[in-house]
Amino acid sequence: MDSISRFKFGEISCERVISAVLRRFKSIPHKIAWNITKKGRSNRHRLDEMKNINAGKRCFLIANGPSLLKTDINKLSNEITFGLNRIYLNYNNMCFKPTYLVCVNMLVLKQFALELKSEKMPLFINWQSRRYFKDTCNTFFLENNIFGKSFSKNISYSINPAATVTYAALQIIYYMGFKEVIIVGMDHTFSFQGKPNETQVRVDEKDQNHFSPNYFPKGVKWETPDLVSTEYFYKIADQEFKKDGRRIYDATVNGKCTVFEKIEYDSIF
Repeated sequence: MDSISRFKFGEISCERVISAVLRRFKSIPHKIAWNITKKGRSNRHRLDEMKNINAGKRCFLIANGPSLLKTDINKLSNEITFGLNRIYLNYNNMCFKPTYLVCVNMLVLKQFALELKSEKMPLFINWQSRRYFKDTCNTFFLENNIFGKSFSKNISYSINPAATVTYAALQIIYYMGFKEVIIVGMDHTFSFQGKPNETQVRVDEKDQNHFSPNYFPKGVKWETPDLVSTEYFYKIADQEFKKDGRRIYDATVNGKCTVFEKIEYDSIF
């Protein structure tokens, strides 16, 4: 019953339920391929080698909210960092590139595969997008098992994509052994019309919800956020880190998320 708390009944519709069921059925062939194909086995072995490789260290998770432009991001140039989705659009304001990049949303992967493939750092991406990344050698595929556990501690088996790429990244960070993760740029507030988890075509000239007005430009498809589900899963991540003596901090400038312990960005350094 606790899982029901992540939904607002006014936002539950037949269309949304059917969409969720279809996503689960469509994931079955990918799960089979993950387990029996040579590519799947090879990728699982590579992920096995990533387990606890950064045990006891700290890292930074760089989200994509407008507050990123109010953050002196260059202070992270010597830190281990995880960028999300189209973080490369902010490179003009950065003197470094993220250590790792995470992208699990299929709409982003389909529409911006060529841009993502040009990145040279290790990429953690959705196994279902593998046909777009056939020739890449820096890619670690993730099997997004929506039948699996709420928080995966073994990403070589599966990962729960949940409601946001930030949650997927936190599972990767946990698996790699980091003791402390500090999040920046996670504004946790969006302006949009419609219901959560809807696939929409952008009609606005500028994207007001991200650090770049061209993050999801006019004519591009995007999935509307579900902040209720997001907070539900963030609480799970926070609990799992704390159980193991680890911590998640939120250093976002004026961030609206209240799940993680707040920390002032400048005080970190």
